Amino acid sequence: MKLGVLADLHWSVAPHAPERWHAPYDFEGLAARCAATVETLAEHGCELLVVAGDLTHHGDEASCAAALECLLDVSPIPLAVVEGNHDVLRDRDLVPAHAAVRAGWRRADALAREQLVTLRPVGVDPEHRWARDRGLGPVDGETRSTVLVSHFPLVPHAARLAAAGLPFPGELLDRGLLLELLGTTGTPTVVLSGHVHVRDAIAHGNVLQICVPALVERPHEAAVVEIDPLAQAVRCTRIRGGAPTSERGAQSWLLAPSEQRWSFADGSWTRHEVGAVRHHVLAEV
Repeated sequence: MKLGVLADLHWSVAPHAPERWHAPYDFEGLAARCAATVETLAEHGCELLVVAGDLTHHGDEASCAAALECLLDVSPIPLAVVEGNHDVLRDRDLVPAHAAVRAGWRRADALAREQLVTLRPVGVDPEHRWARDRGLGPVDGETRSTVLVSHFPLVPHAARLAAAGLPFPGELLDRGLLLELLGTTGTPTVVLSGHVHVRDAIAHGNVLQICVPALVERPHEAAVVEIDPLAQAVRCTRIRGGAPTSERGAQSWLLAPSEQRWSFADGSWTRHEVGAVRHHVLAEV
C-alpha cells in the first residue's frame, strides 16, 4: 500500500494578515502547490491521498469547500481527511460533514482490507473516547498492520522539539491513552501526523510515527509512505513542491532524512537509513 500524505494546508479564502509558525505561510501559492504535489504523489503510484489535519486555517466552510474542491479536482486517487485543531475552531463537524470526506474513508477502508491493513482516522474532539467511538479495538485476525491517521502526534514530541530549539504547539488531550492502547496490541502500527510542522519519524515500541511538515510553509513537503504488511516494512520518501527533496539548506525543523526505511521484528521497529549503518531502535522516547 502506498499512501500520499499531506498535512497543515491551512487553506484560507478570506483576507488575512501574515502568519507563520517555523516560516511565513504562503497562502497565495497554496492552490498551485497543492495541485503540483498531488499530481506528483499520484505519479509516485500512491493509491490513497491522506490529509492529516488542518485542512483550513480559520475552520470556515468556504475555505473547507475550496480546499476539498482543489484536491478532488486534481487527484485521480481517493481522498481521505482527518480534522485538525484549526478545522474545529467554529464547527466540530466541518470536515466530517462533507460527503467527499466520508466517501474517501469508505474507499480507504476497502483498499486497506484488500491489503491486510487496518486504516483508522482519529479526530481532535476531547469528548470522544478513542477506543469506543473511533473503532480502536482488537485488531482483526487477518490484519498484518495498523495505519492510524491523527493530526496530533501520539508519540510525545515536546522534549524533542525543545532540544531542537523549536516551539511546541500542544498535544492531543488523550494522547497518552491512545498510545497505550496502540502499544497493548503488539501489532506493527504506523501513525501519520502533522500539527508540529516538522519532518520527523520516531519509534516507540510497536508504534512508528511519521510526521509531515506543513504544506503552507517552507519547505512545502509531502510524503510517500509505502507499507508492506506482509514483510512488515515501511519506506518513507519526502517530496517538496512536486519534486524530490534535497538536504541542502535544510531548515532546523527537518528532523529526519528525506528518505527512510523501517522494518518490524520482535515487537519493535528497526530503522535502515539510506546510506547509514543499520541499528536497532527499541524506543526513542
